[in-house]
Amino acid sequence: MKTLKFQSITSPQIKVGLFIIIFFLLILTAFNLSAQTTSYQSIPATSNVKVTGSSNLHAWSMENNHLTADVAFTFKDNKLNDMTALNLTMKVKELKSNEDLLNSRAYKAMNADKYTTINFKLSSASAMPLSNGHFTIKAYGKLEIAGITKDIVLYADAVQNSDKTINCVGSEKLKMSDYGIKPPTFMFGALKVVDDINISFNIKFKN
Repeated sequence: MKTLKFQSITSPQIKVGLFIIIFFLLILTAFNLSAQTTSYQSIPATSNVKVTGSSNLHAWSMENNHLTADVAFTFKDNKLNDMTALNLTMKVKELKSNEDLLNSRAYKAMNADKYTTINFKLSSASAMPLSNGHFTIKAYGKLEIAGITKDIVLYADAVQNSDKTINCVGSEKLKMSDYGIKPPTFMFGALKVVDDINISFNIKFKN
């Protein structure tokens, strides 16, 4: 019968192993202290999304002041550094203009009774620091309108305010037809809405 021999671990080897473990723990602790991710929610009273467009007769606009959004920002050395998550939802019928006829035609075109919300979900993002504490955020995500989801890139200017709230402002041009929406017409076709629209947003977040 063979005798199994075990290599003994010497005291210096134990010390080296402990040193390596402690070293990596210190590195991880330092990283966590310098880079932290915090969840924020939108403030409805100071956040809005506005949709503007034109027709062969005049410009038009619709606005939503009741959107809800959850976002995760990363801070480094107590300063805004990046955005790692974003989910935005707004009800179609809370997007309103001053004209009831425009509202009803827009809701019909977007099939709002079936597809009640417009949603954006972040896939990834990158942030580039600017001056005066501002950042340009490039957000890749999926935008769902009228039941159709498209990949989209949104650009936003973000800034951390003195009260620790964060403002994100930006805009994006879209075509209604890309989401299966037929531009509404009025007065038996005498007024025709242009396919191109602009979506602008000004969202304020708090943790």
